[in-house]
Amino acid sequence: MGEGLELEALRKDGTTIPVEISLSPSKLGSGGTHVICAVRDISSWKRMRRLSGMMIAAAEQERKHLSRELHDEFLQNLVALKIRVKLLADEKDDGERERARARVAEDIGGTILGVKRMIRGLLPPELDRQGLSSALGSVFRDIEDVYRFTVHARLGRVDGQLDEIAALALYRIVQEAVGNAVKHAGVNEATVTFKSANGAVTATIRDEGCGFEQPDGDGLPGDGCVGLAGMRERAALVGGSVVVRTSPGGGTTIRASIPVRSAGARHE
Repeated sequence: MGEGLELEALRKDGTTIPVEISLSPSKLGSGGTHVICAVRDISSWKRMRRLSGMMIAAAEQERKHLSRELHDEFLQNLVALKIRVKLLADEKDDGERERARARVAEDIGGTILGVKRMIRGLLPPELDRQGLSSALGSVFRDIEDVYRFTVHARLGRVDGQLDEIAALALYRIVQEAVGNAVKHAGVNEATVTFKSANGAVTATIRDEGCGFEQPDGDGLPGDGCVGLAGMRERAALVGGSVVVRTSPGGGTTIRASIPVRSAGARHE
């Protein structure tokens, strides 16, 4: 019925939901004809399909970001180093050669630091070696060095309370939330607080920036809020949740709550 159309049904409370309707004609034993009508609520299916599309878009956006970083920073640095090494080989004056060598060494050191920052963004080694608090501390220091954006962190004693999968989920959520504040809040600082209580580790990320209009309807973020969708999806995968409180001009608070050892319980 209505194949290709967007069909809706009305709930008792007056809200509408997307539905799929099928009609199946049949005959009764007495010879009479009737039609069986099946109405199926597809809200969850539509939500997951839209969320999947947004996650694919987020992955593609990240690939483009990495491509730009590699081209604009590292490739250009390597080209410049190649030129300087050639000039160094042709330099006859001992003093100038030593100064040129020092500049080359400095450029190589800067490139190495840039590569390390990128590696930490893709796969944080500190998370395995030193724990969640230390890994996020490295992220916050990099953000301050690169963007002059200060993160006031009160991370508490949460290391060891989350297993590997849950800790990585919370790490990515906090990383995304702080990154959004850096890019969009219009301020130069934010606060990150960790709290362990009632069987969950909760991270609160707060900035006093410009805020934004909350999505309405079924609570799904709009097309321009792929990062919010990613945070909610990561939390849901380990049994947690993400709550966003914001308004234009009122700053933004993001609260992510991850059950203690939630992911580990799934593997038992």
